[in-house]
Amino acid sequence: MHNLSLRLRSFAAALLALLIFIPLTAVTLEKAFNSSLSQSMLQQLRVQSLTLISEFELDNTGSQAVMPEQLYNDQFNMPGSGLYAFIQSDKGVLWQSLSTLNWQQQPQFSAPAIGAEAFVEDFLMQNSYFLYAFTAEFGSSLGYQPVTFYILQDKQVFNTEKSKFANTLWNWLGLIALLLLILLLVSLNAALLPISRLNKQIRQAENGQLKRIDQRYPPELEKLKNSINHLLDTEQQQRSRYKNSLSDLAHSLKTPLAVLSGTEGLPQQAREPINQINLQIQRQLKRAVAGTTSTFEQAVPIKPVVDKLFNAMGKVYADKHLTLTHDIQHQELGFNGDITDLMEILGNVLDNACKAATKQVRLSVLTSLNKLLIHIEDDGLGIPKDKREQLLERGTRLDSYKEGQGIGMAVVADLVSAYQGQLEIKQSDLGGAKLTLVFPIKV
Repeated sequence: MHNLSLRLRSFAAALLALLIFIPLTAVTLEKAFNSSLSQSMLQQLRVQSLTLISEFELDNTGSQAVMPEQLYNDQFNMPGSGLYAFIQSDKGVLWQSLSTLNWQQQPQFSAPAIGAEAFVEDFLMQNSYFLYAFTAEFGSSLGYQPVTFYILQDKQVFNTEKSKFANTLWNWLGLIALLLLILLLVSLNAALLPISRLNKQIRQAENGQLKRIDQRYPPELEKLKNSINHLLDTEQQQRSRYKNSLSDLAHSLKTPLAVLSGTEGLPQQAREPINQINLQIQRQLKRAVAGTTSTFEQAVPIKPVVDKLFNAMGKVYADKHLTLTHDIQHQELGFNGDITDLMEILGNVLDNACKAATKQVRLSVLTSLNKLLIHIEDDGLGIPKDKREQLLERGTRLDSYKEGQGIGMAVVADLVSAYQGQLEIKQSDLGGAKLTLVFPIKV
């Protein structure tokens, strides 16, 4: 649950609410509709009962009912119409409607008290019926006698109406739920749009496309935006101070060493250690500065750097008549680091490749699985496999694997390591060595 996005969490919560609300609403409306139909049926049957009472008379003997041959409601006159009536007294059935003509079974009723009524919503016989009963007193030569009027209404029509209503209700509620989900998705996207915009600007800042987050956001996100901008400003200032301090240190050490190395009468055996100290200071300063470039700094385009280096190498090794070619997968590919570091890395590796090459040096740049790959190949003698493993071992100086590569390759190794990269040495299909520089790309 902690890994779910805000959009997914909000959508899941709303979907759960709909899954609970829609069925409850449907059940509630169905019960209300059924109750309304039942009350309506009670009123109808009560009216039918009053109609029968108004048309009923008891003969003087109190054992026969006097009713018209045709009742006002034609359903009582049609066999099997679905509306049926019985009139009973203590002496048995006094009268039954013509609609019961085809009945094979005589229903058994329970009479309510005099002046009271009874309503049964599910009176079972061969079919299910609504039953309404009312007991009244009628006078005869024998005195007042209780007479009960029974009205039965077939529930088939009622069940059909109930089924139609339920189907219509669920269809409409399903459509409403679908519309609500669509509205919910639109609302969620609108509500989370500022967060998406903020994430996009943060990614642009990480890739160096922005120095600060400059768009306006809702009040809830403005404080976060200001905090991120403050972090970016502080980080930029710290890197600037750090580089300035290292530059000051380099200058403060460079001057005494220059004075010392220029001292007259300085023994030759002392000059070499001084030069080594100077090289080590330069190397360590480069190593300290490398990798301090912020992930929020703009990526350095690789192609212009390669073109500049190829131009320089062509002049330095003009006597070898080398063919220098490059294949950069995308012209906009960039290096997330300092341009000086990139020049140092590629310059040293290209210099060594040109020294080793016979006729051709090839450089290619591509991306794979969030990694930046830079291949530099030559058609020279190559590097033996056992030597490659030794060179790639942690702590082994790369400046010892080929004469003339000196401190340069050691600086390359330190710079690549500072950028959390890797250096791989393989056999090139040109015949010589293939050095691959692998740098992670921050997504």
